[in-house]
Amino acid sequence: MEQSVTAFSACGTGVSVVAAVVLLAGCSADPTPDEAPAAAAVTSPLARCEPLTDEQIAQAVGAEELTSQLTPPTCVWNAKTADGETDLTFAFSEQDSLLQLWHRALQDGFETEHVVLSREALGTTITANGFSTRDPRDPGSCAVSAAANGTLTWHVQNRSHAPRPDPCAAALELASLTIDLAP
Repeated sequence: MEQSVTAFSACGTGVSVVAAVVLLAGCSADPTPDEAPAAAAVTSPLARCEPLTDEQIAQAVGAEELTSQLTPPTCVWNAKTADGETDLTFAFSEQDSLLQLWHRALQDGFETEHVVLSREALGTTITANGFSTRDPRDPGSCAVSAAANGTLTWHVQNRSHAPRPDPCAAALELASLTIDLAP
């Protein structure tokens, strides 16, 4: 868990705070130890930090090299591209709603925009409602959150804080690739 917090501080945006809140909310479940159900195996690839393969992630962001720090429910990858280094953060929560994440982003002063993600899978078009979040102080940072039997968020942070490669396009691509894996 300490690694996750360290990774978030490297991103330096409120979207990371949203992801950290998702992480902390997941850690503050209410049942007492006497009432806690027996541990069940985590079956959702989203909850296991397996939203996509490393190859899919690398291709979506044009990475030449990809390293990961996987601490469910928040997962962090560092991508080395021709333009520099980019941090990628994925978070999944069954408890948070898209509306809750939207309100948190607005309260933190971020620009938000509604998006509809769509993807063809198994002969069917899968769609999900979502939104993008931009930090007006950092053109190299963008996140896309979507409803998927809970919420999923992909946050892309160019370490150079440059607007290229486009972090919103990368976050949207990653989120669109992920929605067909939603449980």
